[in-house]
Amino acid sequence: MNATMSTMPPSSAVTTPATPTDVSRLGWIVATALLAGVASTLLGVGGGVIMVPLLSTFAGVPIKRAASSSLAVITVVAVVGLVAQEFRAPEEVLYEVAGLLAATALVGAYIGRWLNKVLPERVFRLAFSALLIFSALKLAGLVPLASAHIEFGVSTDHGLAMLALLGIGLFAGITTSLFGVGGGIVVVPALAIAFDRFSGEGFRAATATSLAMILPVSLFGTWLHWRAKNIESGIVKVMAPTAALAAVGGVFLKQVISVSALQMIFAVLMVLASVQIVWLAIKRKSGAS
Repeated sequence: MNATMSTMPPSSAVTTPATPTDVSRLGWIVATALLAGVASTLLGVGGGVIMVPLLSTFAGVPIKRAASSSLAVITVVAVVGLVAQEFRAPEEVLYEVAGLLAATALVGAYIGRWLNKVLPERVFRLAFSALLIFSALKLAGLVPLASAHIEFGVSTDHGLAMLALLGIGLFAGITTSLFGVGGGIVVVPALAIAFDRFSGEGFRAATATSLAMILPVSLFGTWLHWRAKNIESGIVKVMAPTAALAAVGGVFLKQVISVSALQMIFAVLMVLASVQIVWLAIKRKSGAS
C-alpha cells in the first residue's frame, strides 16, 4: 500500500495538458499580433481595427480590455517600426507633420469623450462609417481624387496646410475616442487626398508619418489604461514581441509593393473599419441588454 502510494505523484506535480480551447486562443492571439504588426508599418494604422474584433471574437477577450491591450502592443510596434523605417527609408517620415497631428489628436480624444455624452451616437456612427467607405472608394480609384491639392508646407507661410493638418489630427482623435477607430485609418487617406506631397508615390510617406503620429498618442493612451488597470499584461507579453517582429517585415514589404496595391489594401481595411464601427455598437448593445 505504502509502496503504491509512494509512486503516485503529488497533485501539485500533475500537469494538465493544454485544451484545444487554450491552444486555439493562443493561436488567435499570435495570428492577430502578426497581422497587426505588419499592417501597422505597411499601412500606418494603429492596429486596433484589427486587434479588437479578432481578440474579442476569437480569443474571448472583453472589448474594453482588447482595446486597451492593443494600445500597449501598438506602442511597442510603433517604436520598433520607426527604428526599422529609419534604416530602410528615413526620408518617408515627416516628424514635424507627425507632431502637429499628434498634438491635436490628443485634444480630439478629450473632445470625443465629451461628444459621446451629448451627440446621438447612432447618427454620428453611421455618418463616420459612410465617410470611411467614401474615402476608401477614392483611394481605390473608384471615385476620382480631386486634381487640386492644398500646397504642402509646415510653416507660417503655409497657413492653410497647417490648419488642414491640425484639423486632420483633431478629427482622428475625436473618432478614436468615440468609436475606438481612428488614427491612421483617418490620417493616411486624409493626407493622401488633401496634399500632393502624400498622394501617388507619396502615399508611402503618409503611412510612415502616420506611424510616427501614433507613437505618442498610443503611449499616452497606454499610460491612462495602465493606471486604470485595464491592460491584460499576459496578452501584451505574447503579442508585443510577435507584432514587433512582424512590424519590421512590414517596413520592408512596403518598399516592394506598388503604391496602387497599397492603396487598394488600405481601402479594404477602411471598409472593414466601417463594419467594425457598426459591429462594436451591436456588441455594446447586446452586452447592455
